[in-house]
Amino acid sequence: MFGLSTTDLLILLGLLILLYMVMYPQMQMRAERRKRLSKIREMERKWGTKVLTMIHRKEAISMFGIPVYQFIDVEDAEEILRGIREAKGKPIDLIIHTPGGQLHASMQIARALRNYSAKTRVFVPHYSMSGGTIIALAANEIIMDMDASLGPVDPQVGDFLRGVFPAPSWLHVARKKGLEADDATLMMGDISEKALNFTKSMVNELLDGKFEDKEKQKQVVEKLAGGELIHAQIISAKDAQALGLPVSTELPPEIHEFMKCYRTARSNVEYTT
Repeated sequence: MFGLSTTDLLILLGLLILLYMVMYPQMQMRAERRKRLSKIREMERKWGTKVLTMIHRKEAISMFGIPVYQFIDVEDAEEILRGIREAKGKPIDLIIHTPGGQLHASMQIARALRNYSAKTRVFVPHYSMSGGTIIALAANEIIMDMDASLGPVDPQVGDFLRGVFPAPSWLHVARKKGLEADDATLMMGDISEKALNFTKSMVNELLDGKFEDKEKQKQVVEKLAGGELIHAQIISAKDAQALGLPVSTELPPEIHEFMKCYRTARSNVEYTT
């Protein structure tokens, strides 16, 4: 056919398959992004706000089908800060779905929301843990699904060899062993104490003005950052309200519709609609 040998045909077929594997995921990503942006514009028109999103999931749309794991990082902080500047005084709604991430990036976003001139709301459709909770605390209002969750913000300290553990746990071990502890444990204890003090002061900063009773505020700070809860423990909407946080469960249905625009890497759950 057209003077092509069997070998040439196989090479051509292989190139076409490779091109498809490279291009098709990119086409899918563009299509999904257009759909998400369309829904964001709809929400902005309906609510009269600037809608920002930070969604971290294992997405099925990736190179060769390899899932991409995401968390809060400096690139997210750059984009969110840019979005806040572009809001130009309009109220801001931030849709957030994240397991957490880098502390300094989370704090940058939180402080930008905290210092913004207009009203800010954070929507939590499923979960906003660790650094995500830090960001949520900065908003004027946190709107959660009834079954959504926040999480403790105790700092995690460690290294590749020893592993990463909550700062209060390092402190507990260092204090219990005292001078009998090895140098690394003592250093981790010192770092943990500084990280814990910083985190508590940071949470105090974000909660300032939201509690008339300063003793109650101190209790909330200890609950969230002091190590009373394990890092993976969830704080439900009901728990957050009991703490006195500005939490509502009136999550607009548009938020869950928007979340359907993200395809997971793998789903073991099926049902009819």
